[in-house]
Amino acid sequence: MNFDADEAPELRTAHVIVVANEKGGSGKSTMSIHLAVALLKAGYRVATIDLDIRQRTLTRFFENRASWAKTAPWRVELPKHFAPDRGESASRLDNETAEFAIFAEAIGEVEHSFEFIVIDTPASDSYLMRLAHSLADTLISPMNDSFIDMDVLTRVHHDRGQRGMVAQYAEIVIEARRKRRLVDNGLIDWVLVRNRVATLQTNNAKQVEHALRRLAVELQFRVAEGLHDRVIFRELFPLGLTALDALEESHHTLTASQKSARREIDDLVNDLRLPERAAGVGHLESRHIWFNAISDFYRKLGELKGERPR
Repeated sequence: MNFDADEAPELRTAHVIVVANEKGGSGKSTMSIHLAVALLKAGYRVATIDLDIRQRTLTRFFENRASWAKTAPWRVELPKHFAPDRGESASRLDNETAEFAIFAEAIGEVEHSFEFIVIDTPASDSYLMRLAHSLADTLISPMNDSFIDMDVLTRVHHDRGQRGMVAQYAEIVIEARRKRRLVDNGLIDWVLVRNRVATLQTNNAKQVEHALRRLAVELQFRVAEGLHDRVIFRELFPLGLTALDALEESHHTLTASQKSARREIDDLVNDLRLPERAAGVGHLESRHIWFNAISDFYRKLGELKGERPR
């Protein structure tokens, strides 16, 4: 990928964050929930879109949160939420046309008046899932610390002759990036988030980390550490709450797990390198600063790829 800062696109106000991975069970909805709430608590105007039409986990969470907010002892932040329906026509083309119209209407309603849009996607290849990828500014792909999850990125095989081929999900991202460059000269910052990492570093985890670092140069992505598999995340879901909420006002003291969960979420948001507020800098200007910084990162990563022997 070659980027030229002089060819920066006309950026929309909203920074679109897409949380996606064709591999199921990687924690996409949990990450979408905590990222959206973290941005809301930072004072940003946030919209959320749930494209996981069958599961609707993100939608259920914010329904629970809206219900809790009615009697909550503290202010509960809520996003502008959309949950589009899938087309039910017998014609695939008619379905895709209807889905595009609904999705475009949702984006159009918020892209110039909100600062962030967080989109949760299904663990399957679909028209809406690919459409979301093509709109992403930041693409977050959570993955469990295993070679099973890596197999949707690159062929994992004992035979070195078959190992390393680009796999199905990576192909989707590559195509989305190609289309994005053609449409508006934009870029997609792809962040692979190692999710549910074990507290104790195992030999397998070390091997996965090493493989990901090498693959990051080939496929042009960044690597970040995500969230541990904590009971608190599941316990708070029925209330529509997260570890970031003012739990101490109800329970008086936070547990060590709750404090650790807050630190993990804060660290993840920092690692994502999203556009940030700064004194005297508007959000759209911060988006241009972000674009230039991320472009520079991928330019340097591309140079490393060119230096790597084939």
